[in-house]
Amino acid sequence: GFTLFRITTIRELIPGSQARRGTPLSKAELALKVAPPAEAASVRRPGSLSEADEQSSRPTKEGALRQRSIPSSTLQRTRSTTSESGGSSTKHAPGSVGANVVLAGRTGDLELLQQACQQVVSEGSALPANACEVLLRHCASSADSNGPEMFDQLIRAGFEPSEGILTAVVSLCAEARHVRLAEHTISYVRRTGGRVTLALYSALMKVYGHARLWHKTCDLFESMKLEGVMIDTVAYGSLIKAAVESGRNDLARQLFKESGNPDLLNYMSMIRAAGREHDVPKAMRLLEELERSPLPVDATAYNCALEACAACNDRTSAEVLFKRMSENDNIDVVSYNTYLKVLLYAGAREEVARIFREMRGRDLAPNVVTYNSLVRDAIARQDTARAWSLVGTMEQAGVMPDAFTCSILMKSVKHSPCPDDVDRIIDLIQRTKVIPDEVLVNCLLDACVRLRDTQRLTKVLQQFRARGVVPSPHAYATLIRAYGHARRVDRAWELWHELTGGEGSAGGSEEAFAAMVEACLAGGDLQGAVGIFREAGERLQSFARAPSVFSAIVKACLLSKQQQLAIELYSETKDLFVCGRVSFNTMIDAFVRSGDTAKATELFRDMALKNVTPDLITYSTLIKGHCSRGDLEQGLQLLGLMQRRGIAPDAVLFNSILDGCAHKQMRTLTEQVLRDMEAAEIAPSNFTLSILAKLYGRCGDLDAAFHAVEYYPERYGFSVNAQVFTSLMSACIANGALPRAVEVFERMAPAGAPPDAKTFQTLLSGGVRASDVQLVARLLQDALSVGLASRLESEVLDAALLLVARRGQAAQAADLASELRASGAALSQRALRAALESAAGDCGTPMSRLGSEDRAVCVIASADFSAHAAVT
Repeated sequence: GFTLFRITTIRELIPGSQARRGTPLSKAELALKVAPPAEAASVRRPGSLSEADEQSSRPTKEGALRQRSIPSSTLQRTRSTTSESGGSSTKHAPGSVGANVVLAGRTGDLELLQQACQQVVSEGSALPANACEVLLRHCASSADSNGPEMFDQLIRAGFEPSEGILTAVVSLCAEARHVRLAEHTISYVRRTGGRVTLALYSALMKVYGHARLWHKTCDLFESMKLEGVMIDTVAYGSLIKAAVESGRNDLARQLFKESGNPDLLNYMSMIRAAGREHDVPKAMRLLEELERSPLPVDATAYNCALEACAACNDRTSAEVLFKRMSENDNIDVVSYNTYLKVLLYAGAREEVARIFREMRGRDLAPNVVTYNSLVRDAIARQDTARAWSLVGTMEQAGVMPDAFTCSILMKSVKHSPCPDDVDRIIDLIQRTKVIPDEVLVNCLLDACVRLRDTQRLTKVLQQFRARGVVPSPHAYATLIRAYGHARRVDRAWELWHELTGGEGSAGGSEEAFAAMVEACLAGGDLQGAVGIFREAGERLQSFARAPSVFSAIVKACLLSKQQQLAIELYSETKDLFVCGRVSFNTMIDAFVRSGDTAKATELFRDMALKNVTPDLITYSTLIKGHCSRGDLEQGLQLLGLMQRRGIAPDAVLFNSILDGCAHKQMRTLTEQVLRDMEAAEIAPSNFTLSILAKLYGRCGDLDAAFHAVEYYPERYGFSVNAQVFTSLMSACIANGALPRAVEVFERMAPAGAPPDAKTFQTLLSGGVRASDVQLVARLLQDALSVGLASRLESEVLDAALLLVARRGQAAQAADLASELRASGAALSQRALRAALESAAGDCGTPMSRLGSEDRAVCVIASADFSAHAAVT
């Protein structure tokens, strides 16, 4: 609310009214009397209240009986009638705005007051002083963001507020925490050459205190000293408290000394400061000084010192002080609760029973804070049974548990949630009619989330709503995330619409926004996640989580093969926030994999424009993409740029460049890159050797290939793997050196690199190309013996078997065919028919050599062959 002027009769609203006291005015009379030419006459001087206001500020018995309120309907009719009296013009008659302002201020008609404010702004109306004061008071008490602008407009219109009005305006800013208007008012005083009085400084301290801007309160001390303002005891108290709260204990001590005659509150602030500094002796000295002063010392001051002992866990000092408090009878329930904290922290639980008896001896009943301390201690010792026993004792004693009690009990199920324990706490909340606060609601919902029980989660939420408890934005975010993990995206959407009130991302908090996107992605609703992100719009600029949320959406787009959706979303929102390096790298990698290096390069440029520094992954991905597409020059330029920026290439990057050079058969450049790799102290690997073997094979230099395979493993201490041997064999075969390839094959097993399926396929292809039947047959037999025949490609097997069958090795072909079929190898009907026909007839092999199944296959194959021949 805001401060309203008290009204005694309607007559006081209308200067010069002849209405009889107690006689109500008619609608027409009221409309005529509100006309404000006389209003200006009632203003005695700028900045002063009207005579009617001064009269209303002196309540009398008769006036009290005549107080009445004016219904808003009457005010609306007054507005309409007043507007009509101006004829066809839509502009109000001169001075009517002022009357409406005063009328609205006295009756609390906020709608009329806001309309008057808008009219003042739009028309630049000049108002009487009392109307200006009402407007300023309204701006201050309602935290109107346009308050400073309204203040300046009224000043430009000729309003000259008095010191009393300015002080009242600043004071009203306190409850509303309207710091901006309060500071603007003080600035106006300084701009106009006025002096900021102690009253204004005190009002500003009050504003800062409500806003908890303790550092600004402390800064006022220097300004007051420079302006020569005499600080009184109350102001010193506010300054000392602000210094203590902001941690400026040296300033607090200085103010305490300068105050000269500190009051009880100042002493208490200094004792609290000593406790925060963990200086118990200082707190005790201040208490003793207070005891020697003429100020009356009550239990509150002693409790401050006892709290300092508790904060420092100083049991000895606490015991001495507590004994002194008991002897002086300066003790209350707060004292016992504070002392209990000291005993429980020290583990002196045997003293607790004695303290309880002593409390009852003084007719001090333990309150909920007392029991909460004991329950918290039991939960800390994981003694859940003792905690619930204390809760039962509370209820028997008529002390009802509160939200803090239930929050403490929730700690017992935090690390090992049990459905029964959660239900028991919910039952306690319902039985004792506890109104859950935000902490308790969040604790209960978190426990249900950890249980992964969406039904119980929904039940708890419904119970809270039934009792009028509205979950906090954090609780909504927790619930949405929980439903997302449970794949209940429908429930997550319900909560999202409930939270945002149909406003979409514009109505939700940042945490809820991130949770809803996460829930959509977890539930597979990619379009929903993208929609929420787009709805956030301009708010993304203030969302610290926007880059990470965007990164999650991009990854989901790439997993679902929707790269275009990712780039569209990036294009729409790239000016609202800065993507993280991970997001850029993810998108660049996606475009490189799809072969679109142009878009990848465009994203790389955007990184530079957004001041996002590329890392090794960024450069490696781009260079690999350019090299794989044959754009070796662009890849080398990026390598140079990376090195100039102080980023050292790794083995993967060097190998990518080497592979690109090898594909283009650029031997000189490859060897130069290899030297750079060694100079950078990056050891070549088996992958490097494979690249070199392929390069030298394409260049026809087998000796260089063999030298590389022998030299680098010996120098850098690694063993050659099957892939390198296979590459070397492939180079030999490509250059017509099949015997050397066979030598490499025979070296593999002794070198600890047994051949794999790729090795057999490479050498089999070479043997078929050279028509070496003996080599091919031996390789097939070796593949069968090591169990790799079933992993060979059908084309390679067909070619090998056909070669053996057609080159006069019919019996061997039949045996190989039978064994290959038995091993599960993928043989075509054509190759099988050729092998079996050759064995059965073409080569004179008797049919009895074949098994019954093979004979059947041979008959079928022969029939198919005859039919094919007839057609031909």
